[in-house]
Amino acid sequence: MTIREIAKMANVSPATVSLVINNRPGVSESKRQEIIALLNKLNYTKGKRGNTNISTPRSILFLKYIKTGFLVEENAGFISKILDAVEQECSKLSYTLRIQVEKKSLADAINTLDVSHLDGLLVIGTEIDPSEYDILHKIKVPYVVIDNSMPNFSCHSITMANEEMVHSAVTLLASLGDGPIGYIHSQFDAQNFTERSNGFFSSIAELGRETCKEFYYLLEPTLKGAYLGMKQYIKQGATFPSLIFADNDTLAIGGMRALTEAGYKIPDDIQIVGFDDVYLSATSSPPLTTLHVQRTMIGCQAVRMLHDVISQGSTGDIKVKIRSGLVYRESTKEIPR
Repeated sequence: MTIREIAKMANVSPATVSLVINNRPGVSESKRQEIIALLNKLNYTKGKRGNTNISTPRSILFLKYIKTGFLVEENAGFISKILDAVEQECSKLSYTLRIQVEKKSLADAINTLDVSHLDGLLVIGTEIDPSEYDILHKIKVPYVVIDNSMPNFSCHSITMANEEMVHSAVTLLASLGDGPIGYIHSQFDAQNFTERSNGFFSSIAELGRETCKEFYYLLEPTLKGAYLGMKQYIKQGATFPSLIFADNDTLAIGGMRALTEAGYKIPDDIQIVGFDDVYLSATSSPPLTTLHVQRTMIGCQAVRMLHDVISQGSTGDIKVKIRSGLVYRESTKEIPR
């Protein structure tokens, strides 16, 4: 039987059948499996008729774990940018990519995971906390955790270099003026925020600058939550230093809005630096100086790491932290030349 005849039976083009036979990207997973089932039923083997079934294409699952959604869903396209890069790299390496969103229980997702047709797993670890780490030991295929350094836990992971990047932000703020440096911190705990907090306070100490509890603001890491939380601080008579670092752009943008409405001028009265460089940071009022995160690089490198482990195995943990620089915008006064 010819490819053209098979295509007619499957109600697809001959090119689509050819892509499946040659294990190439460009066909949806559901349609690919339909065509494979038909080929197996026809006992089709590439290059000749026979009884050998076509091999199942290589497959990776992208598990998007959402505990609260504050960071995975509310952070202005942060995870979607990583996913775009993952999809492109999977295509280059001839992997089919499945996507699963888990909004209830990480344990349930792992315990019910069917790995019979999986070569590997990419896990969004943004909202995974240490109490859940051991659940990952139940995964029966190679996996890489994205957006969580997974400290003191044996696994492969890739994320940003939080502490080093925060050091560059605090150094910038210190160069822009004297006096204490304030800190907008997330009410929601996450490994990235823990590392950014460590980076903030260690940088303050290293640079000989001061901060104090009075200039430490805990806000919900959503645009609305940060805005309302900062309004509450203002209503209660809080004072603000002229220099502030925020754990991420969402906190910074929501906080800036409340401060601006209260009559503070940014950057004349208060200069603010964020973290992530999400798309809203370029269009906020004023545009936000922030730390860029190499989300495309993180996504690509995660797939390559997983591919290497699948292909070659690994005798140790691969833990990667990617550092990026500042993007200077109008929420700070001076633009370094």
